Amino acid sequence: MMRFLKKLHKWIGLLIGLQVLLWVLSGLVISLLDPARVSGRQWADTTPHEPEPLPPGLLLEPGELPASQLADALSVSLMVSRGIPVYTIRHTAGDTLLSAVDGSVIVTGKADAEKLAKEDFTGDGDIIETTAGLAPGMETRDSSGPYWKVSFSDTAGTAIYISAASGEILERRNSFWRLRDFFWMLHIMDYTGREDFNNPLVITMALVALWLGISGFLLLFGSFSRHDFYFLNLAGKRAYAMVTLVGPALEKPCQVRLRKGSNLFLSLASHDIDLPSLCGGGGECGRCKVKMEAGQLPAENATERDLIPRQLRDKGYRLACQQRVENDITMHVPGGTSTDGR
Repeated sequence: MMRFLKKLHKWIGLLIGLQVLLWVLSGLVISLLDPARVSGRQWADTTPHEPEPLPPGLLLEPGELPASQLADALSVSLMVSRGIPVYTIRHTAGDTLLSAVDGSVIVTGKADAEKLAKEDFTGDGDIIETTAGLAPGMETRDSSGPYWKVSFSDTAGTAIYISAASGEILERRNSFWRLRDFFWMLHIMDYTGREDFNNPLVITMALVALWLGISGFLLLFGSFSRHDFYFLNLAGKRAYAMVTLVGPALEKPCQVRLRKGSNLFLSLASHDIDLPSLCGGGGECGRCKVKMEAGQLPAENATERDLIPRQLRDKGYRLACQQRVENDITMHVPGGTSTDGR
């Protein structure tokens, strides 16, 4: 069970680590982008304009407007738009402009949209395309209703979205905004709407990270044994054991003194004696097998039962990465070692 938990912890840790890397990278990119460029304010005409006075003459009262346009209206306001007095009728689905003179619906056409976009855009570039669309969309998710998308030829790839109903500028988008929007999507893990910071994927990742912390604590707690506290030996007992390695690949027996309670595989490696391994002593490959004498044979654990056949275990084979140094022992190393010549 602990071996399965260890393997699961390793792969879940890799998954969490990759996501943390994405969080750090996306947060760094977002923080480095200039907010004025992202919002498009750098190339927008932000000069304050005095409101145009209403022209003299008889204007319709709000109650004289067509009843069909006032149904479910959220607000009605009088203003001057493009030099003529208009009523702005605000509905949940969007705004409608009505002439304050005769009550007719005023629609922003393609030429009107291009004129408004040119007046707003102060960057270097000309209009290359004007297309119609319906919000909300990926770049107009904060708006609603029909719009005109006016695209410019500047290096930032600016696109200005203008409401086809009211003539208002809905959004200013460019390559800086799109780059920020992409990394914001990675940051909050909302790969569809790119708006919900508390989406199910983020919540799931948080729960998985919590599980990772709990399982890591259990694995850490389970990795300690009384052998790890030999350094607290206050009774004066010998805290070291002599390990002798013999085998057909060794010209002569190799002896090394190791601290009691230490991991056999790692302790030998610290003395430049490397047993065969593909997992670095992680208990995954089963290649660091050694044969111990009958009188010194330690108990087998679950990892050894999984990686060593029963016949070899009965003959005294164990995994060095799973054994602790207890007493003086002699080990037969079938595969030999990579040593420093000792």
